[in-house]
Formats: sequence, C-alpha cells, structure tokens
Amino acid sequence: METVKSQMPADRMILIQTEAAKRLIDNLRDHGAGDDAELVADSIEGQTNLVEAIEEALSEIDECEILIVGLNEKIKAFDARKNMQKDRAERIRALIEQALVATDQKSMKLAAATISLATRAPALVVETEADIPARFWIEQERPAPKLDKKALTEALKANEAVPGATLDNGSVSLTVRRR
Repeated sequence: METVKSQMPADRMILIQTEAAKRLIDNLRDHGAGDDAELVADSIEGQTNLVEAIEEALSEIDECEILIVGLNEKIKAFDARKNMQKDRAERIRALIEQALVATDQKSMKLAAATISLATRAPALVVETEADIPARFWIEQERPAPKLDKKALTEALKANEAVPGATLDNGSVSLTVRRR
C-alpha cells in the first residue's frame, strides 16, 4: 500500500491497522494459509498500513522522548529561577528585619502592609547527642531510641544544665500583614 503520513493519531491508526491485519490473518487461516509465517507477514505488509502505522508511532515516541528531555531541562531552569527568587525574598526580608532592629522599631504601618517584629523563643541546639542523659530519650524498636526534644527543651528552659544541649538566643521574625 502507498505510504502517506496520516492525519490520524498514531495510536488510533495502529488500532485500525491491527484490526485489518487480524481480519486478513483470519481470512488466510480460512483458506488454509494461516500457518505460513512468511505469507502472513508479506500479506500484512502488502495489504495493510500496519508497518507504516508502527513506524509513525515509533517516530511519535521519539518526539515524546525529545520533548521529555527538553521539558526536564526547562523544569530545572524554572526550579533554579524559583530558588533564586526565594533566596532574594529571604535576603530582602532579612534586610527589613535589620532595618527595624537598627532603628528600634517593633512595627511599621505602610500603605501596602503592616510589618512587625516578633521575638521567637529560644530553640533547642543539640551539640552532642551522646552526652545527653538517658531520661531524654524515647525508647523505640531497634535500631535506636529517639531523642525527646520536647522534654529536653523544657528542662533547659527550667535552667537545668543538660550535657550535650543548650538553647540558642532566640531569633527575630518579621511578620507581614498585607492589606
């Protein structure tokens, strides 16, 4: 049959041509020639467009794989841009925090938002887990117990000296409420 690039999607074309080939094989079997593999293959090639449909489908698979590679590269580029914007926003937020701290401002009302500084409670800093007493560990199935950070933090807040752990000095957090 004549090779003509079909306007039909490759998957639909394969289904149609597969059905045509199955009917052809059934017809050959009805006439006693269904066991001749060479005749069957030649008949499918000569009387259907199955081979062309499969070749077109393979080309479409190649195009899909090329697009996947390209899209993965675009995703990487967009992720890099997204991360740059996140970093930039964090730097700007830190500069605003520094400006408020340097000027002894706890809050500021602006046209677009109200900004304020909140002091965060000191957070747990585990310096050496091996030095932390057993009472701050939660028993678990093997392989190892889990550190009870809540109990450890409470003990340190109660001014108990615990080897291997301290509290940091707390931090300042910028809150932005948009109007």
